[in-house]
Amino acid sequence: MSDIKKLKIGIIVDDIDQPYLVNDLYKKSLESNCYSVECLIIQKKNNFKTKNLFHKLINFVKTKGVFRLIDRIIFEFIDQIETKIIMKKKKFKDFFLKHSISKFEVKKIYVNPDISQSGLYYRYKTEDLDKIKNLNLDLLIRGGSGILQGDILSQCPLGIISFHHGDNNFYRGGPPGFWEVYNRASSTGFVIQRLTKVLDGGDVIFKGHVPTSFFYKLNVCKLYLKSSIFLHKTLENLSNNIDNLKYYPKTSEVGKINKIPKWYQSLMYIFKTFILGSKKILNKSLGWSYKWNVCYQFINDWKHPNMKNSIIIKNPHNRFLADPFTIEYDNRKIIFVEDYDIEFNKGKISAYEIGTEGHKEIGVAIEEKFHLSYPFLFESNEGLFMVPETHEAKDIRIYKCIEFPLKWKLHKILIKNISAVDTNIFKFNNKYWLFTNLDSSSLGDYSSELHIFYSDNFDSTSWKPHSLNPVIFDSKKARNAGMIYSEKNQLYRVFQKHDFDMYGASLGISKIKSLTENDYEEEIFMNIRPDFFKNILGTHSFSFNSGVLVNDFVKYEKIN
Repeated sequence: MSDIKKLKIGIIVDDIDQPYLVNDLYKKSLESNCYSVECLIIQKKNNFKTKNLFHKLINFVKTKGVFRLIDRIIFEFIDQIETKIIMKKKKFKDFFLKHSISKFEVKKIYVNPDISQSGLYYRYKTEDLDKIKNLNLDLLIRGGSGILQGDILSQCPLGIISFHHGDNNFYRGGPPGFWEVYNRASSTGFVIQRLTKVLDGGDVIFKGHVPTSFFYKLNVCKLYLKSSIFLHKTLENLSNNIDNLKYYPKTSEVGKINKIPKWYQSLMYIFKTFILGSKKILNKSLGWSYKWNVCYQFINDWKHPNMKNSIIIKNPHNRFLADPFTIEYDNRKIIFVEDYDIEFNKGKISAYEIGTEGHKEIGVAIEEKFHLSYPFLFESNEGLFMVPETHEAKDIRIYKCIEFPLKWKLHKILIKNISAVDTNIFKFNNKYWLFTNLDSSSLGDYSSELHIFYSDNFDSTSWKPHSLNPVIFDSKKARNAGMIYSEKNQLYRVFQKHDFDMYGASLGISKIKSLTENDYEEEIFMNIRPDFFKNILGTHSFSFNSGVLVNDFVKYEKIN
């Protein structure tokens, strides 16, 4: 720790009562060896205050017009209704509560910036700048409102770090997380950036994309919670790499600046959300739900599949199959699948044998008290192994085949106290690599983050995390979806794509261009759309081995 600089941080806020984000950052700072919150800079807004609600309304109408007042009233109605709905869930309730910062054991100073007539732009006075300079802080974090302008941007050596809740290339302005839902975007982005004079043109330090939820406040909640976690990680990384900080490359893509929706847009949002929610409720009451299916085909070239030629394995009664992996072992071709029991909401790993005459179920390979899926297979000199998804057990474990194909035993728990899904293990350049998808937020989002670990042994219990974790933070390509395939020393990774309110919408395959302890890069090689069978909605698994290609697909069906 001696070579790590502990950053001294100030947080800019608007008042004593603050949302979850500021409270969470302060709590994390108390446990951090990399940064500490030294001061709260509280922005007075006396020059923009009005005495009562009536005067506020008059001032708003004068500055923005009566129609924008109507727009705001309708949007505030949406905001309040959805907040009440989501606060019924315990895991989100704390997020919407205000937390008093008066108990924070840090210095508090008050500043009085000049605020533009629109209420958007903040410029600090000389005396306030001097107050901040005398604190000898390394960094400021914008936790309050206002677009900061002028010398405040350069008052600290590392400047000011701020969230932009939206992909700044496409969704600028606000409200954060709303327009992505309105437009049915597949993902909602956020950036952590160092502010510059250019509006929405800051130096991006971290960027992430999460799946877009089907209504606004739920989307906001997940977006803010994820970004809060990675602000903490960004600060730790900044402390460790203060002299070698890397920024994301700037692009020429710049989206328009969004504002509060107009009244008719709010009404359209209400209508679309109501229809979608009603469909969910109606389908559930009628016993309709997403139901996965598995299929296979014999093929020599996995790069040029005709998915329509696949043979469907009929789902057993009150069960469905998903996440297929295939292998030829002991002269038998076997497909291992997630075998999900609809009544008990739990999966096990079952096996199907295939041949020229068709396929047959041969039994259960692994069953535990907790849910199992994604039976990733790999061979070593020590035999055949499986790494099924065991996130309910809060670990990553490996099973060894004792008698092929149905007798397996737990070999080792590789990583404990981890919430991970869809793990792949393979050997490359004399190291073993573990690719997995983590949920850093504990909100059940396993689709956004790809994490890599490495070791000298495939069954190690001391896997080292990759220096760039998460190496991918994007729900459109982060989640593993099947094989890691090596061909002429070229690695390929299958990934899932998620769409608006749709898990497992489609697939893609990437070429891994660089994989080292300190670097990771991949590029998309091909895409697989769910159009190979009639009325299917998605596909989220694809694997090839020994001339057999297996994949799955989902339909909306009546549950048995």
